[in-house]
Order: sequence, then C-alpha cells, then structure tokens
Amino acid sequence: MRIMTRIEPTGAVTLVVAGMFNAVGVADFDRALEDARRLHQPVVLDLSDVRLIDRPTLQYLIDLMEHDINLLICPDFVEHWIYRESSKKPIE
Repeated sequence: MRIMTRIEPTGAVTLVVAGMFNAVGVADFDRALEDARRLHQPVVLDLSDVRLIDRPTLQYLIDLMEHDINLLICPDFVEHWIYRESSKKPIE
C-alpha cells in the first residue's frame, strides 16, 4: 500500500491510497490521517488506485466517513461495498 498526501488549491487535504488496503496498512494510514488533520483543513480520500480492500478495513473507512472524512474518488466495487455494508448498520 502507498499513501500520498496532497494539499488542494481549495485547502482540502487529499489522502491518496493505492494498492492493497488491509488491516496491515491501517497503522500507516492512521499516521498519515493524523498528519493531515494537523493542517486543520477538510480531509478527503482518493481510493481510485485501491485494488483490494478487506472487510475490517472497509468498516474502518465507513466509521471514518460517518465522522469527518469524505470520500472523493473510489473504485465502483469499493463504493458498492461501502453502500451495502453501511445499509446493514442498525439505526441508532
């Protein structure tokens, strides 16, 4: 997995994740996310180059998206899986 941080002209911070995104890479992603949050700008995710994601990592992303992270670009298979898994959550 590769993670790149890009600061957009709008001020948003984009985290670009590429490759296989699984539980092994979550710690690296967390560090990059914390660095991005320190810039005090909106943080968005670009998952366009993610080729594989596991269920625990997908759930982790769903939790992030429910709080303060927006998904900018995402492969169709990940987007559909996010939608499907999000709809299974009980309403609180």
